[in-house]
Amino acid sequence: MLKNETGQVGIEYMAILVLFLIIIIPVMYIGMMDIQLQGQTSQAKVAVDSIADTADRVYAQGPGTITTVEVYLPVGINYAGFTSHEVNINMNLPTGGATDVYSLARGNLTGTMPTLPGRHVLVVSMNSTGIVAIQEATS
Repeated sequence: MLKNETGQVGIEYMAILVLFLIIIIPVMYIGMMDIQLQGQTSQAKVAVDSIADTADRVYAQGPGTITTVEVYLPVGINYAGFTSHEVNINMNLPTGGATDVYSLARGNLTGTMPTLPGRHVLVVSMNSTGIVAIQEATS
């Protein structure tokens, strides 16, 4: 009679383990997606803030000022560019949507920004008309 009870206990433990896995796997998946989302948007925010801060320093120093800024761009960028006083990145989210990450600068901005993920060096300069130009550095 004891042999039948140990088999039943084993099956009950197995059932509890299966129920635990059914609950924990989706929770872990959602947590991992949230971590990935936070990482990508944080990388984008650091990039736009760095560019805007560098543009502000160049704008404050006046025409003829040239400097560089190194940024890391995350995966999933749809658009990256400048509109008037705004540095803007539009990116796909791992959850399927899209979001805009932006930062404001004091000067009027123009130029192009790469959309490929990874490390990029940008040249930030101010011309004689007071416009801050931003371009990717050539190797």
